Amino acid sequence: MATNFKFLSFILIIGLVFSSCKKDPETVSGCTDPLGDNYNAEATIDNSSCTFQKRFLGDYTGLFNCAGTFKAVFSMADLSITELIKKDEVNIIIQSAIGPLPVKGILTKNEVTVDATLTNLKVKAGDVVAGGGDTEILCDGTVKTVLTISADNKTLTGSLNIKLVTKEAVVIGVFPLPVGFTLSDDCAFTGTKK
Repeated sequence: MATNFKFLSFILIIGLVFSSCKKDPETVSGCTDPLGDNYNAEATIDNSSCTFQKRFLGDYTGLFNCAGTFKAVFSMADLSITELIKKDEVNIIIQSAIGPLPVKGILTKNEVTVDATLTNLKVKAGDVVAGGGDTEILCDGTVKTVLTISADNKTLTGSLNIKLVTKEAVVIGVFPLPVGFTLSDDCAFTGTKK
């Protein structure tokens, strides 16, 4: 009887030990945002690893609405966004009246920011000044913008600040343009993904 009591006591103690050791729920660290490229439905703790590159990738048919200098000649602009190895960056090519403008964009969840300098652009005067003709002008340019993507990932909107600065003196018709002559404008942009 003493043996049975010891055995039952042993079983009872073992049962209490195992039942009192409740297993904590498993925590999984990862991207918890469903819009993230690397979303993990099993993640219970967000580890700030979400990337949003895929939301922006594609070709966009775009329209510029320039406020001043470029208004007469710079109205259409298609835009292509392709991926880069670094997942918070994209390559952007703006097909514009002055030719392709390749720039890099930095991504957040809903925006792509561009602050790019382009050197040695060859621009036809008529592409930036109404009636400017075919005279080629060597320029440096800058493109600055923050473009916001819509909730359905189909439309980009924002305002591009575009600046061109001449690198050499040139005469357009009878008007001389000195080195350092600057043309700039703010152009509202709306692009729809094809």
